Amino acid sequence: MSSPTESIVNVQQFNALETKVDALVAQLHQLLPQQQSQNKKGGRNGFKNNQIPRVPSFSRLNRPLTPESLPETPDISTPAIQPALDQADSVAFTERPSAQLAIQILDIIQRYGNNAVSGDASWPGKVKFMPVVEACVVKREPIRMILPAFPFKSPNRKDKTLGSHVDMGEELALMHLNGLCESIAEVYEHGANVVIASDGLVYNDLMGIEDGEVWDYGTGIRQIVQRKGLSHISAFRIVDLLGHCNTDRLTREEYLIHAGCYRRELVARFGPRNFDSHAAVLDEEDTRMTYRGYIKFLTKDLMYTKMAMEAQSQPSPKRRYKEAIENLAYQMITRGKAFAAAIEENCANYVRLSIHPSSGKTKLSVPLIPPPPGGQLMTPWHSSVAVGADGTFRTVHAATVRDTHDLVYQDGRPHHFRERSPLYDLGETKVDFEHLYPCGLIIRPAAGTEPAPSYRRIDTQKLRKLAEIRSPVVLRGFAETTDRELFINSAQEIGDVLSQPAGVVQEIKEHYFMTSEARPMHYDGMFSIVTQKDENGNDMKDEQGKEIRIQKSPKFQYFTSIAAAQKGSGYTLFASSRLFFKYLPAPYTVERLEAAKWRIDNAGLWDADNLPLTDLPLVVRHPETNSPCLRWHESWSVSKHRSSTCEITMQNDSQDIVQLVDRMVYDRRVCLRFTWEQGDILLSDNTAMLHTKTAFTGGSDREIWRIHVD
Repeated sequence: MSSPTESIVNVQQFNALETKVDALVAQLHQLLPQQQSQNKKGGRNGFKNNQIPRVPSFSRLNRPLTPESLPETPDISTPAIQPALDQADSVAFTERPSAQLAIQILDIIQRYGNNAVSGDASWPGKVKFMPVVEACVVKREPIRMILPAFPFKSPNRKDKTLGSHVDMGEELALMHLNGLCESIAEVYEHGANVVIASDGLVYNDLMGIEDGEVWDYGTGIRQIVQRKGLSHISAFRIVDLLGHCNTDRLTREEYLIHAGCYRRELVARFGPRNFDSHAAVLDEEDTRMTYRGYIKFLTKDLMYTKMAMEAQSQPSPKRRYKEAIENLAYQMITRGKAFAAAIEENCANYVRLSIHPSSGKTKLSVPLIPPPPGGQLMTPWHSSVAVGADGTFRTVHAATVRDTHDLVYQDGRPHHFRERSPLYDLGETKVDFEHLYPCGLIIRPAAGTEPAPSYRRIDTQKLRKLAEIRSPVVLRGFAETTDRELFINSAQEIGDVLSQPAGVVQEIKEHYFMTSEARPMHYDGMFSIVTQKDENGNDMKDEQGKEIRIQKSPKFQYFTSIAAAQKGSGYTLFASSRLFFKYLPAPYTVERLEAAKWRIDNAGLWDADNLPLTDLPLVVRHPETNSPCLRWHESWSVSKHRSSTCEITMQNDSQDIVQLVDRMVYDRRVCLRFTWEQGDILLSDNTAMLHTKTAFTGGSDREIWRIHVD
């Protein structure tokens, strides 16, 4: 006999589930028209031999689908005739673990997309790729994605790019794609991989790019993958699609000898027969969008080439150049069809990604470096990266920022532009800056500086200003960073030092609040409740004579790393409010979240006098920048922490916001996973950032000192 507690039903959740089931049943009735004569065949639901029917994602049902719209694959096929499913079967279908997980994975992939589907936030390609992903789940294999991209740098090195070599643009793009795979790995233990299919050799001869430059660019891509530890990214060349042996041992010299043959073989084997590129542009939506994209970038790419000079020597040079560009674009469409056919034959069970705009029916268009709101979308090989003073990454044409930005070199090559700002002059010590993805800044002594300078020579007020817009800001490779007295003195230079329960310096070691365990995402001072004071320093009271209690949160956290955790554990995570609102999905808006209030019921180590905290603002404005900042404490169950729990309730808006925020603060596009090194100094803005830490190996010597600064 069940206890009274066990019999309690969450009515709100039940009603929400019932609504979803009703919508699902209606959709499946449209999807699988009733065939009464078939009801007795193949069992109750007509699925023969345990075949899994191809289905749409049920996370956003908003359009009718028909069996004819569902593509065939060799692994999972749809029976020729399907009877209607009754409600019980419909529920059983959505409760199948492999289907639920496949939908969850496709939802993650969709978040990285940007399809040209007017007025429709859903991704039509989910219908095509649902069986592909579910087949991987059933077989317990990694989800495979393929992206034709990273050909070579634009030939316009005067106005657009920094040269022929890879630079920060390629680094950011590859880290972005690797983050997609890591996000999938968090919900699916077998993970995911993105394969880069370099299409450079498909087009380079048309644009006057040497074959050797294509090889060198592809080699640079592989070096980034290795150097950055991007374990979910791999790359192949055209020759890998052609089935030649020992391509992994191919040398540059062999590649250059046979490059022209590879290109001709690709077109001969995979080029569509009697293909009319002009008709395809007129009749096919995706081809038309690709063609328009070609026209746009070719016009600028080739303006200093032989083609442009020949047009200038003829009557009506603008018209001649335009005609030449259009003719080239049609040739590229034809070759692109051959390349796409080769990928389809070799990678049929991959989720197809694309850098070109599309309807999304057969692929997902993915921006490799998502622009800020209102910014222009460009690929890294058609642009340069400009890093704003606030840490924003933008893809730009080099000519547009040369007067406002400094060109930064890495390993002797131009790497990116950085917006000019006095904040990057930190005093007498010369330093180098590393811009972290997705946020954050590491400052090191300039290359060749010996011996390592003391961090006391850094301008701490500029460090504070940088932290307000670039958090977290890290000093790495400096001397005297574990000197306790110097650490306290430098904190006092940054601002007013606040006392903590253990004194000015909180020594965070294992067994301090069981710190080898993970912690919830939060801001410091969440449970620091004090009595509000008036201008004379007297306690303030409300109309009932009760003291007015308010939160007292520090403006900054100031850390030094005395000992780091074992490699691969003990990360500190920093979630950026700026990036949270950049990627905030519809229908949520800053204005909506700014009006939201929430409540936390807590117990254990995070208990605030056993009183719930209510009417907490979800969004506050930054005191210096006025930018919206997220104020949050992640919901936390006893399964995550042995002695403390937190339950979050939205007071004036949908409870769905809790799940949204809890998910987004860990989004790889929003959240930096920072690895400590011994001696690191770190300053983080406690208003602009949320933070937490992952679990680390028990018995670790990890030790971090922290000071709260106002």
